[in-house]
Amino acid sequence: MPKSMLRHPDACSPLADFSRARFLTVVPDPEVKKASRLLLGSGKIVHELRRERRARKDHETAVLALDQLYPFPAADLEAELARHKAARELVWVQEEPANMGALSYVIPQFERISGGRPVRSVKRSASASPATGSAKAHELEQKTLLTLAFTSYKA
Repeated sequence: MPKSMLRHPDACSPLADFSRARFLTVVPDPEVKKASRLLLGSGKIVHELRRERRARKDHETAVLALDQLYPFPAADLEAELARHKAARELVWVQEEPANMGALSYVIPQFERISGGRPVRSVKRSASASPATGSAKAHELEQKTLLTLAFTSYKA
């Protein structure tokens, strides 16, 4: 996670979280009770997705944080999927290009426990480099990534 998140309010935990019996491998979304779309991500993108959702006043998209990739927390994620039975869109979102990040590991795991619901992904195009090298290009890519994450997909 980048340094910008070290003191960011979205990255802070309430004191009660430190008395939990165990680490949360999948962090639920406390703001959305009945989701029609679930966005799943890891790291900084989760905070950006939640901020974007608030800006859009979207009350039907839950953003879940996958805080442990390996071993894959299938049981914890299944519990969250069961909590959002009405969700018909399951989307893995990552900032990294398609040929990097957790995409190739997470998607098959996510599909296996999706209960037959289709799983799609939102990510940057495959690239030899994880960054564009241009702040303006990166900002444009990030806006596009967030827009695509909140765009419904009709097969």
